[in-house]
Amino acid sequence: MNRRKFIKTVSQIMIAWGLSPKLAFASETNKVLSGKFFIDGKEAELNFQDLNNSTIETKDEKSIIKVKDDFYLIRPETKLQFVSKNLLKVIKGSVHAVFGKRQEELNVEIPHGTIGIRGTSIFIDIEPKQNRSYFCNCYGETVLYDKKGNLLETVVSYGHESGALTEDGKFKRYGINYLKNIYALRHPKIFDEEMEKVGCIVENSHCTLK
Repeated sequence: MNRRKFIKTVSQIMIAWGLSPKLAFASETNKVLSGKFFIDGKEAELNFQDLNNSTIETKDEKSIIKVKDDFYLIRPETKLQFVSKNLLKVIKGSVHAVFGKRQEELNVEIPHGTIGIRGTSIFIDIEPKQNRSYFCNCYGETVLYDKKGNLLETVVSYGHESGALTEDGKFKRYGINYLKNIYALRHPKIFDEEMEKVGCIVENSHCTLK
């Protein structure tokens, strides 16, 4: 019996027993570690299926999720788009994302440009009132592009390099005196504390489940 027929047969049996085949065959690598979020408008289950061409969002509470080898601490009122299990776009809100190593650069679109991910940890906070996108390269290497795809800067950090991508197509570094976003200022400590609560060992802004 091939895999497709096997899954169909088992699914029919589980439905007859009143169980959920959707939950049973969900990817074991995708988990809700804390809070809740919604996939295309429907609340996600604890072990959810792959996020392929999906829009996910949080409402009035934050959520921490694991998708394959990547971790996301998603703040309330945040909307993200995924394709082929990878983060494609940050539409609104705020997310701290930790990416596993990958062979090819992952391009994540934000309102004011594109971030090229190379196995690193980043923090993004969309600031519509200021017409800019706050960005922190928490650990590792990222490449920043403007909305036309032009290279702005390559950021390499081993301890939180931050700035903002602005409407005029530039990346402006943030100094402590300039930084008005209090959550962004405190996000390294917040991330460590929140991830440790859900059972992660945190080192260099990366997470490993115990």
